[in-house]
Amino acid sequence: MTSDFAFGREAVIDRKSLKQYTGRRSDARGLLFLARHLLVLIATGALVVLSIGTWWFLPAMILHGMVMALLFAPVHECSHATPFRTHWLNEGAFWLVCLIYMVPPNMFRHSHLAHHRYTQIRGSDPDMVLPRNSTVWDYLYYVSAIPFWIRGVNWMVSLPFGKIAEKHRHFIPDSTIEKTKREGRLILAVYGAIALGAVLAQSWMPLWLWVLPRFLGEPFMRWLRIAEHAECEESADLTKNTRTTRAPGWLHALFWNMSYHSEHHLCPAVPFHVLPEFHGVVADKLYPVASGYFAVHGEVLGNLRGHRGATWTEPQTEAS
Repeated sequence: MTSDFAFGREAVIDRKSLKQYTGRRSDARGLLFLARHLLVLIATGALVVLSIGTWWFLPAMILHGMVMALLFAPVHECSHATPFRTHWLNEGAFWLVCLIYMVPPNMFRHSHLAHHRYTQIRGSDPDMVLPRNSTVWDYLYYVSAIPFWIRGVNWMVSLPFGKIAEKHRHFIPDSTIEKTKREGRLILAVYGAIALGAVLAQSWMPLWLWVLPRFLGEPFMRWLRIAEHAECEESADLTKNTRTTRAPGWLHALFWNMSYHSEHHLCPAVPFHVLPEFHGVVADKLYPVASGYFAVHGEVLGNLRGHRGATWTEPQTEAS
């Protein structure tokens, strides 16, 4: 499968020039973004509590869930070990946001690295979204987050019992299999302790502040993630298989600059806070920048309406 490995970086920037953008991990910047994100999450959580018993309880939970879903960004960044210079800070933050976001850290890390290795290669990319011949129904199914939760529940239920499905097994190194199983047991124990504490305290707060908002907010993340690769070229060429999308400042702040996705795929070692600067150097050699998320979805839906081929089924190695 080596012929499917992502390529194209050398045509955009040489190794010597690239070095000034990599290796700039910063504990201060990582802590700033994480603290800001958690403070916003606390604020929206307070809004949920204040709205209990009112008509805006559900809207408050959806807003809280959207902010929580954006924790995918630090999950993603920490999987690359780029937000923090200090290793234990990166791994500690990784565990924290993975617990909140409900994904097992090691499983996510290796499935996501496989996505980078085989970006837009059908049958090999474990995170491929809406490949050619998909339909509007496939789009709606993906945005619903149903595939995400089916996979997530499978991971959470199977890992503690030492089971890893064959479709996921191939991207996890043999040396980390036992670690992946142990973390599955630890995560289940943490969730079990939270559930037991809620029952003993006769409190619905974990449900109102965490579980329900997670389910309500995840479609927003699926909607954002469609813009990254959908309708881009199905090839390993990094200059054609990934899209950067213009976004408002608040989204850049809470999405940790992930909207600069072409630049991220071009070189995952570039820290998130350097991506805007990196964008200014390489953007003109990459897939055209989309004017906004609504514009991307308009284009994607327009193309999908013309498809009458086979519907999309979840790739066998589907991840993150």
